[in-house]
Amino acid sequence: MKKTNVIKKITHFLGENASIIGLIFMLMVGTAINSSFLTLDNISNILRQMSTISIVTLGMAVVIISGSIDLSVGSLFCLTAFIASYLSQYNTLLAVVGTLLAGILIGGINGFLVTKMKVHPWIATLSMMLGLRGLVLILTGENTYKPGRENVAFESIARGGIGSFFNYPLIIMVVLVVLFALMMKYTRIGRDFYVCGGNREAARMMGIDVERAVNVSFILCGFTCAVSGIILAARLGSVSPLAGDGNEMYAIASCVVGGVYLTGGRGKIHGAFIGSMIIGLLTNIFNMQSLLSTFWESVITGSLVLIVVLLQQVSAVRAEHNRKINENV
Repeated sequence: MKKTNVIKKITHFLGENASIIGLIFMLMVGTAINSSFLTLDNISNILRQMSTISIVTLGMAVVIISGSIDLSVGSLFCLTAFIASYLSQYNTLLAVVGTLLAGILIGGINGFLVTKMKVHPWIATLSMMLGLRGLVLILTGENTYKPGRENVAFESIARGGIGSFFNYPLIIMVVLVVLFALMMKYTRIGRDFYVCGGNREAARMMGIDVERAVNVSFILCGFTCAVSGIILAARLGSVSPLAGDGNEMYAIASCVVGGVYLTGGRGKIHGAFIGSMIIGLLTNIFNMQSLLSTFWESVITGSLVLIVVLLQQVSAVRAEHNRKINENV
C-alpha cells in the first residue's frame, strides 16, 4: 500500500513538473554533443544570455495565468532598452528608474485597453507591439543607437557580478523568480490571478476585482520587460531597433513548455522559468553542434510547443470527463 502511494505521489509530481524532465533531458543531450557543455563558464554564459528572455517570461506567465496574453513584450523590451541606453548618458539612477516607470506605464496602458476599453488582449497588445516597434524605429532613425557618453556604473549592471559565475543578470533573474513564485503562491493578488484565469464569472461571484487583477498582471509584465531592457542596454552598450524581435513568441513558448496553460488559471512560475531554460539550452546546443542548420532550432521549438499544447488539451478533456463521471455518481 505504501509503495502504491509513493508511486502515485511520484507520478503526480512528474505530471505537475514535467518541465524538470525536459530540462534534465536537454542537459544530457548537450553533454553528449559537447563535453564542455556542462562547464561553469558555458553554464554561466547560457544563464547570462537567457536572463533577459527568462525575466520577460515571468511577466508573460502572470498574464497568461490570469487569462490574457501580451504580444507587445518584444517591442516593449526593445523600447525600454532604448530608453535605458539614452538616459544612461545622464545618470544611472535616472536610467533605471525612468525605464522601469516607462515599462510599468505601458503595461498599465495595455491593461486599461483590455479591462476598461474591452479590447481583446490579442488585438490590444498586437496594436501596441506594432506601435512600439514603429516608435523605436523613429527614435533610432532605423540605426543601432549608442549613447553619446559611456556610463561604467550603468554597464556594470550587466557586466559585473560576484565572482566569475554569479553575474548580476543571473542574480537579478533568480531574485525575480523567487519573488514572483512567492507572490503567486502566498499573496492574495497571486491567488486572484489563478481564479481569474480559471473562470472570470466565478471570480466575480467570489468578490474578486477581476479588472484590477488583469491590470496588475499587465503592469508586472511591463515591469519585467523594463528590467530586461535595462540588462540588454547595459550589456551591449547599444541598442538595435530590431532587438527583441520575436521575444513574445519565445516567452509564450517558454511558458507553454514550462506547463503554463494558455487557457489560463494553471501553471507555475518555476515551471515557466524552467521552460525558458529549456529554450535557452536548445539555442546553446545548436550553436555548439555542426550537423544541423540553426534553422532547425525553430522547427524543433515549434514542434515542442505544439506537442505540449496537445498534451494539455488531452489532460483538460480527461479532467472534464472525470468531473462529469464524479457528478453522475
